[in-house]
Amino acid sequence: MNNPSDAQRFTINAMHGHDAGVWVCEGSGLGLSPTLFLQALCPDPAPRLLQVKWKPAGAPPRPFQSGILPLIYSEGGRISPWPYHLHLFSPQAPVSQNFEQTSGLQDWHLRVPVIGIIVIFDKKYDRPPATLSLKPLFNRSQSAKPNRPLEWVRAQHLPYVVAALDYDDAPTTEQQFRNRHDLATDIPFVRGPALADARHGDDQTSGMFSTVFERQQLVFDREFAKVVLSTLYQLVEKAR
Repeated sequence: MNNPSDAQRFTINAMHGHDAGVWVCEGSGLGLSPTLFLQALCPDPAPRLLQVKWKPAGAPPRPFQSGILPLIYSEGGRISPWPYHLHLFSPQAPVSQNFEQTSGLQDWHLRVPVIGIIVIFDKKYDRPPATLSLKPLFNRSQSAKPNRPLEWVRAQHLPYVVAALDYDDAPTTEQQFRNRHDLATDIPFVRGPALADARHGDDQTSGMFSTVFERQQLVFDREFAKVVLSTLYQLVEKAR
């Protein structure tokens, strides 16, 4: 789908009886990782561009004056253990920051109810605050600085999990992450491998995003993506 107008013409088929959406976003700064997640989980059909419309009667936010939000979309279908026909959404990287600053999921017409969120953190980009030598400044630096994407996720009031890329297995690693981001103990912190070099191992790239992925040489581990999605399902069921 190389013609941008195709994104506007494309509509979600939400006539399966038990349709549900999952939102995938980035917490640490690597804007490509949600799309890589969708590509790993739903390689066929490949993720595609989708444009959704502003829902409220009032004017849309300034960054989206056209009333259109560009997304990446995958139709996951029935993915075990989910009993729903899954639809996965992610903001396109160039607009994700403006989107999180100006609106929420309830403001856009997504055609299916979003029932859970996956937020991805990559250790390479999730850097703790620098240690300062002066004690007063050092003490001030220890207070958790809000992570804007994570704050946005919390504001949606939906079950969510953290997909943690390349964090080691030491118990202190998880605790440091929870302290740094004020992450409650009941929010799953699911550790998995780093993004892999696509030049080694099986080629998981195909479809409209393959050129981008091949240039970046990055792929998201497919089995880890399934584990993250399964963990979110358990959380959604627990919240019911």
